[in-house]
Amino acid sequence: MLSVLVPCFDEAEGLKDLESELFAELASLGRPYEVLAVDDGSTDSTGTALLEMSRRRPELRVLSHESNRGIGAAIKTALAEARGEWLIPIDADLTFHPRHIRALLEAQQGPDADCVGASPFLSGLSAVPLRRRLPSVLVNAAYRALFGASLTAYTPMFRLYRVSALRACGFQSEGFEASAEIAVLFLRAGRRIVEVPVPLTTRRRGRSKLRSLRELWRHARLVARLLSS
Repeated sequence: MLSVLVPCFDEAEGLKDLESELFAELASLGRPYEVLAVDDGSTDSTGTALLEMSRRRPELRVLSHESNRGIGAAIKTALAEARGEWLIPIDADLTFHPRHIRALLEAQQGPDADCVGASPFLSGLSAVPLRRRLPSVLVNAAYRALFGASLTAYTPMFRLYRVSALRACGFQSEGFEASAEIAVLFLRAGRRIVEVPVPLTTRRRGRSKLRSLRELWRHARLVARLLSS
């Protein structure tokens, strides 16, 4: 079974698009799946909309945080509840589109990888505004320099994980930086990681929760912790 995690923080505006496009793509795969939506302390109608969606979609389970905790915390919550052997976290804003789930699954089968990462650096970032693209380029370049150039993309959340490997890695981060920590821990543990080119786009509805200066500080703290461990 495939478990798909969708962290949601104030994403009510885009949930109709998410429902129509995510479930259609998953149904086309021809394999059992579940969707775990984590309402990460939303202050809008996200929680209510997700519960209504779950009544229409029996494959959907809704998990909740009382307050906003972050992407890493949502991964931990979903990981504790996942029934599948494989987990894919995907952005609720569809900046990585669900149509690329198939490519992640196909790339895993040949090398029997523990993780397949979606890399916008292999496909181009031209659709992303410079103010968002530049911090990502710099942060990922720093991770490559410090922890190995075998990966082009350390920070994207959109990946396919072997659930047993993800549970064993013991990542600590609760924010956006969790994806980078997981990648480094997988590399250190000798886990097999492959990447596929997947374009990153911009959100259609709502507003981004990413705050560049805050995230740069969090990545700096993470790097210091990883280098000292």
